[in-house]
Amino acid sequence: MLVPWRTGFRFRWLTVAVLSVLNHSVFAAEPLTTEQSRFEKSVGPLLIARCVACHSGSESKGSLDLTTRDQLIKGGENGPALAPGMLERSLIWQRILAEEMPPKHPLSAAEKATIQEWIQTGATWSGGPLDPLQVSTDQRAGFDWWSLQPIRQVAPPAVHDVGYLRQPVDAFIQAQLEQHGLQPAQPADRRVLIRRLTFDLIGLPPSPADVDEFVNEARPDAVERLIDRLLASPHYGERWARHWLDVVRFGESNGFERDLPRPNAWPYRDWVIQALNRDLPYDEFVRWQLAGDIIAPNDPDAIRSVGFLVAGAHDTVVPVVDRMRALMRQDELEDTMGVVGQTFLGLTLNCARCHDHKFDPITAREYYQFASALAGVDHGERELAETKTKIYSAIATQPPPMKIHKRGSVSMLGDEVAPAGLRAVQGLDPSFGLTPDAIESHRRLKLANWVTDVRNPLFSRVMVNRIWHYHFGTGLVETPSDLGFNGGKPSHPELLEWLAGEFAGAGFEGNSPRLSVKRMHRLLLSSATYQQSSVFNVDAARGDAGNRLLWRMNPHRLEAEAVRDAMLSVAGQLNTEIGGKGYADVNSYFFKGTQFYDPIDPVAFANNRRTVYRMWARGGRSPFLDTFDCPDPSSTTPRRSATVTPLQALSLLNHSFSLRMAARFADRLLAEAGPDPRDQVQWAYRLLYGRNPTVDEASLSEAFVQRQGREAFCRAMWNSSEFLFLD
Repeated sequence: MLVPWRTGFRFRWLTVAVLSVLNHSVFAAEPLTTEQSRFEKSVGPLLIARCVACHSGSESKGSLDLTTRDQLIKGGENGPALAPGMLERSLIWQRILAEEMPPKHPLSAAEKATIQEWIQTGATWSGGPLDPLQVSTDQRAGFDWWSLQPIRQVAPPAVHDVGYLRQPVDAFIQAQLEQHGLQPAQPADRRVLIRRLTFDLIGLPPSPADVDEFVNEARPDAVERLIDRLLASPHYGERWARHWLDVVRFGESNGFERDLPRPNAWPYRDWVIQALNRDLPYDEFVRWQLAGDIIAPNDPDAIRSVGFLVAGAHDTVVPVVDRMRALMRQDELEDTMGVVGQTFLGLTLNCARCHDHKFDPITAREYYQFASALAGVDHGERELAETKTKIYSAIATQPPPMKIHKRGSVSMLGDEVAPAGLRAVQGLDPSFGLTPDAIESHRRLKLANWVTDVRNPLFSRVMVNRIWHYHFGTGLVETPSDLGFNGGKPSHPELLEWLAGEFAGAGFEGNSPRLSVKRMHRLLLSSATYQQSSVFNVDAARGDAGNRLLWRMNPHRLEAEAVRDAMLSVAGQLNTEIGGKGYADVNSYFFKGTQFYDPIDPVAFANNRRTVYRMWARGGRSPFLDTFDCPDPSSTTPRRSATVTPLQALSLLNHSFSLRMAARFADRLLAEAGPDPRDQVQWAYRLLYGRNPTVDEASLSEAFVQRQGREAFCRAMWNSSEFLFLD
């Protein structure tokens, strides 16, 4: 029998009603008759899903508009399309019966019966025109798309095997495993687990002393204590800031053909690190990046935080022609729209610039309404009053009223529009209550408040999915910045709902802060799902090759920055200075109108800082980091590639950085382990892998050191899968 889920935690739910066009009337406010109700629940959604896409608006196929009863009766090029009560005179029915409409996918027998009965009983219509965006179809999302609905109250499911459960998270995972006849993997070895946790939270390898302490810790809350210690480390912010900077495409040069450097852009990076370290609630974290200079105009952090708005590329070559300047401005605004929409809402708003979004329920009018709130943001430098230093940040100017750009053209302007949000987000009023000529600060503050509103279901869903993605290798939705029609579907929909509710509503710990990212880390990392081993199961893989059901932990390769930082750490060369102006691994010079960035390998200890402090010039690529799929800062990277190529092995063997770190690692082994190769091998395994070598490994390694020397041994050690991958 099923054993109900029980927990000592006290649940406090985010209670919001679920809206759905298929469940209640969206067309009329008055009590419905039986025929009106039938239209609301079946006929209207059917017409929207199968017909209205082609037969609505000014360019309706055959000049036939099906969005109102009058238009349907009027018909199109072939005459009246509907004769209420008379099937034989209703052209729409004749075309449906002959399976000519819809042309590619005729209606099913049940759908035909619905239309037939509706016409025969008088073709009752209620609630005004049909909205083509109201209902999702097999070609696009509508207002009823899953991610646009208010967060539902969800309880952890009952499962047979309660022995696996450590957190409510595990109940959702276990329920699907049981449904598919699968078992989770055994718990990971403690040495594996501390390495996994330490890299996940601070991006560095654990020390041998830390490993020993954790392995020998007898208290039952050993894992939770380790998680808390790592979250309290200042290195936590450095690790997770790098993830955030990937998403917001932070760079320290302008890009484009001139690519001039931004020597004062780094304070935004430091602000992100500091905000994450102090666990700034996520809504405040976002609100400050969108409108910090408005919220706290006299706070230096406010100037740093709005560096988000100008983190992307910026063309400094201003055209002489007015039209080209206007086009360049709209291009930059589209880029900002794209990063705001994808980062915080999981929607590709930028795709609605030239026409209504082809896949999500966002109109071009709404694009320009949303853009109106960001239209006053420009790139520039601002001075901190207390230090008189300059920071590359957002400069606010008063924009003119935004007009719709027909087909995206700066030469075909339409109506003025007021700043507003999106109708598609259910349960949240899109209106900002502003006029088209509202002042810039009011526009942007209203936008920031709308995006971070607790009733905005996308806001919480996107962030909890993003956190899950970094911990488990793949999000519950595998497209972290796209929860729209073209994005992935949730592997565990109920779990995503539960996590979003917990994140937004302070959740099961009762007095926990709302929207705490650190709390979400604790919840996920203390689960049995996260703590299971990565041991491969042939039988489970036959039914779930991608491990979407999480029958084991996904092993994954360290990112480029973690590889470099770990090499510095085990070589004893890591400069742990936090914050401030970064180091440069390029030789920068200006030649014939363009800034060039030639890669170099700087050798001073000041340059051995964590890679997050690298000067991220868009044209300044690093051969070593690029080999390990370090992304181009010119574009947002919600998911990094993870290739395996011969160049990676060659870089670890032959790159000047690898050679230099191998020499320093060899020196460390001699200094700390003494002259005996046996002791050196033992210490190398402890530093790199967190374990002692096996008998065979020790024998082979000692012989190698004696023949080839310590440096060659060190190069071979971090060219191993055990160093480069987390199990």
